[in-house]
Formats: sequence, C-alpha cells, structure tokens
Amino acid sequence: MPAWRSEVNDGDEDVISNDNLKKAFAGIRDDATVDLARAMIRIPSPNFGEGAVADFLAERMRKIGMEVQMMAVEHPTEAGKSTRQALGWLRGSGGGPTLMFNGHTDVNVMMPGWTVDPHEGRFENGWLWGLGAQDDKGGLAAALVAIEAITKAGIRLKGDVLYAPVATHKLGGTGTRTLLKKGVRADYCINIEHSANTVGSVIVGSVRVKIRTTTPGLFFRFTEEARGEYLNSIEQQMLCLEAFGPSLVAVPEGSWLRFKRHPELKDFPMIRHDAIHKDHYGRWCDLIFQIRTVPGMTLVRVKEDVDRALRGIKSRYPKFDCEVTIPANGPDDPFYMEPTELANSHPLVKAVADGYRAATDSAPLVGSVERIGNFGDGNVLDAAGIPSLQFGPGNIKNYPEWPAPDERVHVDELRTTARTCAYATLALCG
Repeated sequence: MPAWRSEVNDGDEDVISNDNLKKAFAGIRDDATVDLARAMIRIPSPNFGEGAVADFLAERMRKIGMEVQMMAVEHPTEAGKSTRQALGWLRGSGGGPTLMFNGHTDVNVMMPGWTVDPHEGRFENGWLWGLGAQDDKGGLAAALVAIEAITKAGIRLKGDVLYAPVATHKLGGTGTRTLLKKGVRADYCINIEHSANTVGSVIVGSVRVKIRTTTPGLFFRFTEEARGEYLNSIEQQMLCLEAFGPSLVAVPEGSWLRFKRHPELKDFPMIRHDAIHKDHYGRWCDLIFQIRTVPGMTLVRVKEDVDRALRGIKSRYPKFDCEVTIPANGPDDPFYMEPTELANSHPLVKAVADGYRAATDSAPLVGSVERIGNFGDGNVLDAAGIPSLQFGPGNIKNYPEWPAPDERVHVDELRTTARTCAYATLALCG
C-alpha cells in the first residue's frame, strides 16, 4: 500500500508513514468515541456554565499525558460573571508547527419538543442523541480520541497539538477571544463545527448594524407647523427596511452594498433583520440587522455603504434623523466576524481533505458546502492570523430548523471526524 499523498492539488505533497497512519487509525474505536461523547453530553454545560465539563476534560487530557491549563473566562459585559475552559497541549519534539483543535462546550438553548432525555446520551441504531451531540461535543470527543490514539501508538510528533474545548462560543466566541488575549497561538486550526464532514474552507462573516431613528417629539402632533417637522421614528425605520432590502435574500449586485459575488457563496451577502424596538411614548426606534459578508468585504467598506444608503434616504426625506452604530455593540462587539477563505492548495486544507479521503476512501467536498451561511470561532482565529477551517460531524439539514430538539449525530460521522483529525495531525505535525 503506497504512502498517502495529497490529492487536493498538484503542488507539494504531504507524505505520511503508512505504519503511523495504520497505528493511529487502529487506535480509533467507535466505542471509545461514543463513550466519551456520551460522558460529555451527560454533563450540562449551558453558556457560562461550562465549568464541570472543563474539569472533566482537563482530567481526561492529563491521563493521556497532555499539559493542561485551566483558564478563566470573564463575561464581556456582566462584571463578576465568569466560567472556565481547559486547554491541553500534546508537546512535540520540536521543529514542527502547532495545530489547534477548537470547538465549544457550551450547548444550544433547550428547544421544546425533545422526545428523548437531552442529557442521557442515548446511543441507538448508530445514532447518538443529546444536547450538544453535534454542536460540538461529538466532534470534540472525536478529536480527543484521535489525539489519544496517536499517543497510545507511541508516535512522537515534531509539532505541538493544542486541544481547545472553549467555553461560551454562543456569546460571540468569548472563550476563543479570551485565549487569544492571553497569548495562546497556533499555526493552524481545525475549528470543530457541524459540517456533515465537509471541509469548510470558505466561511461567511457577520456585521451587525444598529440604526436609531428619532422624531422631534411625541406622536400627538396636531398643528400644521408641528406636523411639518415630524416624521415618525417607526416610519423612518420603514424607509430603512426598504433601502436595505428583505431578510434571507441575496443582496443584488450593483445595489447599495459593494462586493464581488463569491462562487462558493452565491446567495451572499445576505441581510437578516434581527430586532426592532420602540417604547410606546418614546421618541426613538432601534433597528438591528446583520449582514452575512463574503471574502473581500471589509468593515470599513460596509460602514461606508450603510452611510451612503442612509444619506440617500436623507436626501429624499429631509426630516429623516438617524444615528448608526457599526458593529452594533461597539468596536469590541463579540458578534463581529470577518469572512474567511483558504485556497485548496493551503497545507491545512490539503491535510484535512486528504484525511477525509483516507478515512472514507471517497472524495472530500471542499469550500463552503454544509457550512454555508454559518460562521464559528474559526473566523475569530483566522482574523488573529491563525489559518482556520471548519470541519466536524453533524448536519443541520437533518432538522426543519436550527437549533432544534432531538439533536443527534451518527457514529459514522464521529469515526470519520476522528480519523480525519488523526491524519491531519500526522500530516501537519509529524
């Protein structure tokens, strides 16, 4: 059997020892992956309640010889509120890059309609059920089993492996932003996210926009002079909705937003209107919407485009009065995400794509694919200079909407994830 070689492009080839690959794959057992994922599901870990699962994973990492650091994570806006996350390093002999596996331990909100116990970790007919099964506890379990298989096989890597099961992803990647602020770095990152085992190398970004419209007085405006100065703040927002367009529809080229349509993201950029609010007797009305951006779009240009659209409204309706904030929560808005893109020739893309091929004996799907429209902590890491892609088990198309009750992941996807992670580790750090 020949050594595995890159088939993503015709450039430089990564060669992995067949002996090491066989030993690593042999150490990846379905029962071990399922058991670990079930144990994690059985530990409730809502946003800012991840401490117990962090303690569990810290102990597991120590048992396989990893260097562990427990890191406090502070809430970005609520003083005194904190949680914790455990980071683990498998140290190499030196001379190789550091590969990070990043996934989140906080789970989705509990949606109504569950037909199984969300914290039981039921395993039946190949399916593992439970809150966090696909987002992201199943994938995190698979990645850790891959690291454990490499250590038990006696394979000494050159580079380091960093296992980062972060807290509070659901609050704009706060756990990942915390580890970056504390100086944690890597050369590559596989962001464990539900992608149906497709290789998410092209990922949208997100910019949230807040527009506050104001009227000069209350709505009891009976004199002709007063009515002449009045434009209802809700009606002003109607003008904004008309200018920026509807939710979940691709922004037309040549309209108010400047961009180049990406072949992997043909339905983007896209608007989603998130919230509108006005007090009964209030003078102002707030509209918040987000723009899912494509590679090549920048925050500066989005600000310019929004400002130009608002000036266009003002030119037609002189009484239009607004204040805009971009990003919506200010310059440190945790929900601001830059879009990401890695070429098929990038070493990380090659390693993961070839790992999938080795794990399944089938061709990988690379690009946006099943991560289309979604972003993750990989966006945060990529913006910090750590090339990142998104990969993992679970497919949100299994559900009529997401998040959903009866979250589940199939053991075949867990096995594929573990084997792919093992291959990528050997290819990049070996």
